[in-house]
Amino acid sequence: MPAPRVIRFGSFDVDVPARELRKGGSRIRLQEKPFQLLLLLLDRPGQVVTRNEVRQALWPADTFVDFDHSLGTAIAKLRTALGDSARHPRFVETVANRGYKFIAPVSAGVSEPDEPLPEPLLTFVVPEASPVPAAASSSRFRWLAATTAGLLAGGVVLVIVLGFDAFGARGWLRRQTNEPVGSIAVLPLQNLSNDPAQEYFVDGMTEQLITTLAQLSGIQVISRTSAMQYKGTKKRLSEIGRDLHVDAFVEGSVLRSGGRVRISAQLVDARTDAHLWARSYDRDAGDVLTLQSEIARAIADEIRAKLTTRQQTDLARPRRVDPDAEEAYLRGRYHLNQGGESELRKSVDDFGAAIAIDAGDARSHAGLAEAYIALTDYYERPSLMMPRARAAAEQAIKLDNRLPEAHASLGAVRFLYDWDWAGAEEELKRATDLAQASADAHLWYGVFLSQMGRFEEGIAEVKRAGALDPLSVAVNINAGWVYYLARRNDQALAQWRKALEIEPNLGAVHTSIWLAYAQQGEGGKALASAAEHAGDTSPLDLATLAGVYAVSGRRGDAEHVLTRLKQLSATRYVCPYEVATAHAALGQREAALDWLRKAVDDRSVCIPDVKTDPRLDGLRADPRFKQLLHDVGF
Repeated sequence: MPAPRVIRFGSFDVDVPARELRKGGSRIRLQEKPFQLLLLLLDRPGQVVTRNEVRQALWPADTFVDFDHSLGTAIAKLRTALGDSARHPRFVETVANRGYKFIAPVSAGVSEPDEPLPEPLLTFVVPEASPVPAAASSSRFRWLAATTAGLLAGGVVLVIVLGFDAFGARGWLRRQTNEPVGSIAVLPLQNLSNDPAQEYFVDGMTEQLITTLAQLSGIQVISRTSAMQYKGTKKRLSEIGRDLHVDAFVEGSVLRSGGRVRISAQLVDARTDAHLWARSYDRDAGDVLTLQSEIARAIADEIRAKLTTRQQTDLARPRRVDPDAEEAYLRGRYHLNQGGESELRKSVDDFGAAIAIDAGDARSHAGLAEAYIALTDYYERPSLMMPRARAAAEQAIKLDNRLPEAHASLGAVRFLYDWDWAGAEEELKRATDLAQASADAHLWYGVFLSQMGRFEEGIAEVKRAGALDPLSVAVNINAGWVYYLARRNDQALAQWRKALEIEPNLGAVHTSIWLAYAQQGEGGKALASAAEHAGDTSPLDLATLAGVYAVSGRRGDAEHVLTRLKQLSATRYVCPYEVATAHAALGQREAALDWLRKAVDDRSVCIPDVKTDPRLDGLRADPRFKQLLHDVGF
């Protein structure tokens, strides 16, 4: 059979040999690249054609720098020719982070298409002069004639200006007519090197772009943790938009070759799937921070964000980095984000290596402070890690007083270890002011406020963190803890169950749920959950389990678990505060107060809980407990 020369879909015909798109016999003008893209999609109807496949078919040679922009333009022109909607597509559907799919039924034939009607060029028809009635000589009719002529002339000028994009007119007009963008998510950038060993670098570029955008005022930027949930996703942009409640996305790719870095980025309207802006950058590896600022500044201009004078200055300031120090820093961030003891220790080594190369980069000192604080949670004594974290955070602030994460880390040290409540609030508030779109800063501040007994303020802050990072396990766990401290157990359970939807096997979440059940007097539910999910080595699990057994009347089991907890302290660090809560659940007042005093002497990072922790309510009338509160500054 002869090869199909006509492809039909909807009311359209595609004449393949003539390379023409027709509708109802009339030819529709379509440039060569959009037409090639249409043929590529029609060749595989109902299947995803990936971005890389489009690249190889349409721009196979040396067009990397302009690929994203060119692809976005080709898709936009194709949709315009088809009268298609990105938001409600009838023909071309965007598949997030993958490519495009032709979704309409397609048929092929060999018959000749109808002869197209000649398509006129843009024509202006000027009527011949005719006698003007006497009444037309009045001023009113002269004004109308002059206005009509002016509008026609203005239309010609507008066509010329837009046609040639003089003075950037098309971009200006698009910005004025698009709906305002108040929230953005940066989707994980693609690694074009095809080298898995470069993932840390690509993830680092994504995180730095998020961090840079988050410092802009008047715009909500989804935090890294939630954005990274969509790495390699097959979800459509519209679905992701609904998940994250954002107006727009930034997506793109990274390629590092030798000493050069190429980043392509595009801004896509989450509500319509329209490509708002696209640009590619090719820079020396030492200019990656300047590159990030250029992208942020271009996006801010595109979405009409109002920047302060200081923000404009910061984004315009050139910032070179040592490529080797930057690589070590990005490795440190990568390992820090992975969590777990071995990964955290790797991050300490990497940040240390970055500082050894470039001691003047505040970000590496701030990252080191974060790693030390994270190690203090479960793995190291506070007296060993927290002074190091304080020194690193103070050095970061000395180098760059406007670095939000440095102020957040210093605030955490003053809060958890120094028990300097006024100083902690000053630093944590400073962090939220510098980066209003930082979920971590709002989360730290919210937990602090709650442990100070300022529950409504604390809940407001963790709600803000949740809006910025809705898919973060850490945000949901800590939000649940804030509600638990406020004795709002139903809301605490809701937050912890949401965390389990994200990470079903995270033991710390199950342990938290036991606490809420026990606090509500539902020992049976707590025991059922503990029987299914209890761990064997976590001090927090053991302490909580002992408390659950105690409030359920199973004192023998509680004593047995408490003995295991104390034995564990011979091989690893066990927070005395957790042992104290188990004794308190058993009604062993003297032992509970003794272990709380040990926690104070050990400068346990749990001590800030002592003011509001429901597990200690049975001790609050004791004068020794009141003295302990006084000793730690409450």
